[in-house]
Amino acid sequence: MQANALLCNGCYGRLMAEPPSHDHNPLGRADQPSLNSGPSSAGREVEPPAAGAEDVTRIRVEDPDGWLPHTVVDTGLTLQWTFHVRAEHLLNGTCPVPAEMASRASQASLDIAFVHVARHHSRALGEQQTVKLQRHSKQPLLTGISWQSVILPGTRVSARWDRWKKLRLAYTSLGRPVVVAGTMVRYAYDPRIMTRDLAAFGAHVDGIEELVLITLRELGYLDEQGCALLPHQALIRNTIERRAPEQPSKKEILRAIERLLSRGILTWQQGSLGLGGMLHYPTRRGEKPVQLLCYAPTLRVAEREDLRAVDGHGTYSASAHRVAGHLMRIGHLGKDASAEARAAYRQDHQRAGLAGPHELPRGYTYVREHERGM
Repeated sequence: MQANALLCNGCYGRLMAEPPSHDHNPLGRADQPSLNSGPSSAGREVEPPAAGAEDVTRIRVEDPDGWLPHTVVDTGLTLQWTFHVRAEHLLNGTCPVPAEMASRASQASLDIAFVHVARHHSRALGEQQTVKLQRHSKQPLLTGISWQSVILPGTRVSARWDRWKKLRLAYTSLGRPVVVAGTMVRYAYDPRIMTRDLAAFGAHVDGIEELVLITLRELGYLDEQGCALLPHQALIRNTIERRAPEQPSKKEILRAIERLLSRGILTWQQGSLGLGGMLHYPTRRGEKPVQLLCYAPTLRVAEREDLRAVDGHGTYSASAHRVAGHLMRIGHLGKDASAEARAAYRQDHQRAGLAGPHELPRGYTYVREHERGM
């Protein structure tokens, strides 16, 4: 990453850090997630390790992907490229295209074919006609696109345009769907973009803990597995500033962070600061170490009940074991939880004696405890 990279999401500016030290735990590569249950149990202390007093440092974070089509291959008659869907594309019905296409397309509108690509076959998901080509903006775009409901921020798209023919947008199937931080994922994706763009995608902030997590996911440094990291003071400051005018107090945010740490939802990790205050993770030799709060999205293979909860199809066999009750995000699909799911969540929440409201959070459904593989 270069020292002149953009600030966090381009708009949150001067983030302040306080630098202690701790061992780091490097994670995996993008598009090749390892199936695990989230952060390790190590490093769950509420307070970071002590460190000597140092000057406050300004932090800069580079945003993933850059929003532009990449890996562009131009043969003269055929143009191919890859890009990742962002939340803005889904919300506005747009699709970025290379400048080469915008300059060569003689027509003002195009037809699109959406394709599901698996290891041994491919099949059509649908077609859309007369999508408008907007060539005169800074970034050429297709507008008026109706994305499929199963397409999420971070989904990788392989595009192919043969001149005078339809534009082909292909999604690569994972084979076995996975559940990432409570969201069903069926196609190859960039974990960093999913962490960033799904943080507040259709979300309703109902508590300080959720606000802390959204702030961390939207502003933090993202590693290749989609973990989001920020210094303690940077997270506190931005959480306060982003909830104006009803700003939470610093004490409320500190208590929320303590609860998230005690439950293992957040952990302590160590990064470092490079030239110009650029944040790096894991620690780089010769740079100033800085203690970071880390959010790591949980990742697991989807169960039968998960598929049913989002009206999916297909089952997967496995050895028998019990699956605990859990939440499943469905708000991004334009769906609401059924009355049965709300009642089941209310009943199980009360039976467990859990604190807080017994009502199912908006944008989620509830999958009750069940046996898998029976």
